Amino acid sequence: MNGPLKMYRTKPIIIHDQQMGTPKCMYSLKNIHSKESKEIVGQSTDHVSTTNNSRIFEQVKQFLKSNHQIPGMAELEAKQTEILKQLDNLKKQIISIKLDLKNNYSSPVSSQSAFSNSTSEKLSVLPNLVINTSPTNPLHSLRILQKLLKDKVELNFTFHLHSSVSELTEDAKELEQSLINHNSKHNVPKLNIKLIWKNVGVNTELIVSRIPIIGEVNLIRYLTRIIDSSLSYSSDPNSVEIDSILDTCHQILRSKTKTERASHLVTLNKSLGKAQWLGGRNSYSLGDIAAYSALKQASNSNEINANLSNWFQRCKNVL
Repeated sequence: MNGPLKMYRTKPIIIHDQQMGTPKCMYSLKNIHSKESKEIVGQSTDHVSTTNNSRIFEQVKQFLKSNHQIPGMAELEAKQTEILKQLDNLKKQIISIKLDLKNNYSSPVSSQSAFSNSTSEKLSVLPNLVINTSPTNPLHSLRILQKLLKDKVELNFTFHLHSSVSELTEDAKELEQSLINHNSKHNVPKLNIKLIWKNVGVNTELIVSRIPIIGEVNLIRYLTRIIDSSLSYSSDPNSVEIDSILDTCHQILRSKTKTERASHLVTLNKSLGKAQWLGGRNSYSLGDIAAYSALKQASNSNEINANLSNWFQRCKNVL
C-alpha cells in the first residue's frame, strides 16, 4: 500500500481548559500562586505576609480569651499553679537537707577533735539528740553505752510519751529507771537526749537532721563515733566483721517468724565460735552490745543454743 496509513480518531481523555468546581463543604483559600498574592508576599519564601501575621496573632488572642470560658479551664490553671508552688517548696527542702547533711558529715570530726580540748569546747560541739523508740523494743544498748561512756560524757535522758502509746511495758519502765538512776561524773560534758516512747516498731529513729537515722545499730554507730573514738571500730582491721554482726542484729529485730530469726542466730553462733566474744575476739565490741540488746528484745531463752546462752550470760555480767 502506498501513502500514509489512516488512524482511528479517539476522544480526548483529559480536557485541560475545563474548569473544575470545588466542594461547597470545604473552606476556600486564596491562590498563593496568583499575581495578587505574589504582590503581597513579595520576595518572601514562606508565603506569609506581615499583614497576615498580625491577623494570626489577633486570632490567637481571641482563641486564648475564649478558652477562659471553657468549663474546667480555670480549675486546671489553678491546679497547675499549685503544682508549681509545690515543686518550688520541694526544691527549697532539698537544698536545706543538703546543707544539713553537709554539716552533719563534718560534725563527727569536729566532735572527736574537741574532746582533746577544754570542757567548755566539748560542750559547744555536742548536739542535742531526739530518739523515737517503741516500748515493745526498748534500747538496752543505751544503758550499756551510758555505762561505758561515763568517763567521756554524761548521757542525760529525758522521757516523753507519744500519743500513739497508751502505756509502757515492764521492760521499758525498767530501762527508763536504769537510765535515770545512773551515777555520772560532774566534770564531763553533758549530752542531752530526749527519748520519746513512740509506736515505731523496730525502726528506732535518731533525729539529728530532717532525715532520721533508722535502726538501733546505726544509733550505736553514730554515738560511738561522735563521742569516743576508742569504741568506734572504723580503724579496726576487722571492721568488716563487726559491720556484718551489726547487720545481723538488725535483721534479727526485723525477723517476722521464728524460722527466719533462727537463721540469723546461726550466723551469730558461727561468729562466736569457741571464743569469748563475737568475731573471735578476746574482748567485747559494738557487735556484742548490739547483739545482746537484739536478743533481749526479740528472742526467748529456748531459741538460742548453749554456746550463745553462755555468751549472753557473760554479756549480762560484764556489760
